[in-house]
Amino acid sequence: MATYEGKTKVDTGHLIRVVIPKQYSFDIHIACLIELIANSLDAKSSVIQINLDQQQGILEVSDDGSGMNKQLFEEYHDITSPKVAGSGIGFAGQGAKLALNFCSKVVSETLSQSYKGYSEWRLEGKEAPYQIYETQTLSLHHFGTKVTLYLDDKSKNFYTSDLIEQVLKEHYFPLLDEGLLRIYMGKSPILVDEKRALTTYRPIYEKGLKFVVNGKQIIQQPLQSMLENQKEVSITVFTRAKARGFFGLGKDGIEETLQGIAICSFGKVIDRTWFRKEPREKQRIAGWIEAPYLIEAVTTDKCGFQKGNKTWEGFFRKAQAEFTKWLDEIGLSEKPAERKPDFSNLEREINSILRNLPELTFFGTRAQRDVAIPDETGERRELGEGTQKVRGTMGGETRGEGLSVYPGDELGQAPTIKPGSDVSATPYQRTIRGGVQISSALRDDIEKEAWFDGETIFLNESHPAYQRAKKERFDNYHLLKSAVLSLIEFKLEKDPEPSYEKVFELSQKFFRLWGEQ
Repeated sequence: MATYEGKTKVDTGHLIRVVIPKQYSFDIHIACLIELIANSLDAKSSVIQINLDQQQGILEVSDDGSGMNKQLFEEYHDITSPKVAGSGIGFAGQGAKLALNFCSKVVSETLSQSYKGYSEWRLEGKEAPYQIYETQTLSLHHFGTKVTLYLDDKSKNFYTSDLIEQVLKEHYFPLLDEGLLRIYMGKSPILVDEKRALTTYRPIYEKGLKFVVNGKQIIQQPLQSMLENQKEVSITVFTRAKARGFFGLGKDGIEETLQGIAICSFGKVIDRTWFRKEPREKQRIAGWIEAPYLIEAVTTDKCGFQKGNKTWEGFFRKAQAEFTKWLDEIGLSEKPAERKPDFSNLEREINSILRNLPELTFFGTRAQRDVAIPDETGERRELGEGTQKVRGTMGGETRGEGLSVYPGDELGQAPTIKPGSDVSATPYQRTIRGGVQISSALRDDIEKEAWFDGETIFLNESHPAYQRAKKERFDNYHLLKSAVLSLIEFKLEKDPEPSYEKVFELSQKFFRLWGEQ
């Protein structure tokens, strides 16, 4: 007999069928599996077992983690998750709630030092009733949690062993990688060559971790063993290393699921990116960066970062600068046009308009700040966070590295040295952002007319539209249009609520100002 029965008073059916699934950008069957695994990882499990009986329509996900106490197990069945955002990669009960959409029932068992029990949960119309049975479990006989999904007739054939492996490799590949897993265990530094190695990670999964699907352990060849021309990466925030990883070039072809730089938190792949660059041989580029502190910027579906989040944007700019340097070093940067046109007039024209367009003012604005450069003859002064690192100047303007390197800092402040007092330094005024820059590229391998990486607009002179515009002698208008649309695209990528109406509105405002000017 059930120890406790419960159901929510709100329209739970609507929340489970409509509201919660909308938070995910992919099939809820996949989302459910990702969430169940994330909860097992948050429980510090060392073994996660996934068993599928396709004929019976039963999927089990069990772990040997810490289990739940009485309060957590009751909250697990609440429609609102008790987990605080940023405290881990899972949301307690979210996987089970998603499963209610395609299961006749969901059985959850848990065993911890202070509690033992199981529950049966199902969705009936507007309600999601559940029964909790305390002091007993059905098949779980060790500390941990086990969730069993009894799939409905429509979903019995959805899951396969191959699909489960594919989901693991796509979303949790660092934890399947023999080399990277040792880093997460705190037993190995990030080693690029024998002469140089980064500091050993603080362990995240100290006991190790195994994924077992129908009795078979899923493990992958170390990514680093497939790469050459590797570069180690360390991202700092206020002089403290907060993220580490590497870039590399595949010796042979890299499988599609590994292409790009995987940005991870606690071993979960959140995004794969080329940092808004368009390098040649993209299919050979792979890498990994683990950034636990970015967990606070992760979207609900755990497959992206929140638009406009300052922590994510600060990280992105730093990592992009490192990626750009590496591409330059190995000769895979955006290929410049053989004849480099002079875009100075176009730059001035665009930046002058941007300064009068409120929605895009940031791109065209010049900002100045005192920059303290340490030297022996300077005055004694205290240097704290926020002194600008200057690579070089052109007419008093800095360009290139050092732009916006702290989360939430739009002006680009980077410490030249560690904070301290009694340092001899001389203040200099520098323009740390002088509007957008324009360059050209010959890229017949991509379909974009232009792209913006956050600092430079690259105009693709190989694009058929440009070739025709040039032939018919309206190439200047084409370049202007392409440049502006690339800026608008960049702007809307950061907009929490982008829309095509905003694209038209910004475009019309820009060209009205251009016409009046």
